[in-house]
Amino acid sequence: MISRTLILIGVCVLVLSACSNGGESSSPATTTAHRTLVVNDEATPVCLAVANRLAEKVAGLANRPTLPPKEGMAFPFPDADTRSFNMKDTAFPLEIVWVGPGEQYLNATLMAPNTPGPYASPAPITLAVELSPQDWGPLAGKARTISLGTNCDGTLTAGPPGKKPTQF
Repeated sequence: MISRTLILIGVCVLVLSACSNGGESSSPATTTAHRTLVVNDEATPVCLAVANRLAEKVAGLANRPTLPPKEGMAFPFPDADTRSFNMKDTAFPLEIVWVGPGEQYLNATLMAPNTPGPYASPAPITLAVELSPQDWGPLAGKARTISLGTNCDGTLTAGPPGKKPTQF
């Protein structure tokens, strides 16, 4: 009787573990890629979270108290078009760098905290980069081209810290 009970328990454990996904969510993992900011084909120490998904682009850097030094966010777009950004629920100033087709630096705009905007690109863009004015300042005078470089170890994610884009 005891051996039959143990066998039944063992079978149940095997069946249940086969149905389990190890405690992981059944949805695909959502991680934010991080890439270095490249100015004139030279890597900088700035690490950018890349907002590839719509939820990341909508959330941006809002709903966080600060921006870590040497970090920011990149917003790549598949096609060149005029785009607008805002600073709703963003508690710190940002510089937005506008990049046109061919990685051409177009201009940069200082955006004030907690302003609705809109801050419109000066021409069609394929990339926008948000970073602190202090991090952009030393790069601004020499910029001709802007691109994303190799992977880096950034800490930023889009939207409220600690929440995945699917949670907001």
